[in-house]
Amino acid sequence: MMHIRSGKRDEWEFEYTASKLAEGAAAQKAFRLGRVTWWTDAKAKVMAEVKDTGLEVTESVAAGISNYVNTQMAGPQIMVRADLQKKLAECHSKIQSHQQAADEYDGWVQVLGANPENRMKLTQADWLYFFGKA
Repeated sequence: MMHIRSGKRDEWEFEYTASKLAEGAAAQKAFRLGRVTWWTDAKAKVMAEVKDTGLEVTESVAAGISNYVNTQMAGPQIMVRADLQKKLAECHSKIQSHQQAADEYDGWVQVLGANPENRMKLTQADWLYFFGKA
């Protein structure tokens, strides 16, 4: 019987040019920014639903600053309906995590774009980071 986890696949390395990795990073960044947009729209719908019910929403002042990142910052809060609070918290969390990933990929686009002819050895995890489908 063949075991899926057997072998030395985790030790394999694949060589790519920095320009090819920059393309992968740009695609991943675009994907993450698309998710930020999707979750921002979802958050707006939840906020509208909350306001339609006559509730108030409190949100950190820093949450409105696009390049302000503070993992301790509290997300938007409502205190009456737990289901709406859960939806709102999920949207807030997803927006932050996808924006953080997009920013990280943007850094790779910059670094790799500045060194397009360099060749890099990638492991499977590296390849998935730049080219994997979520």
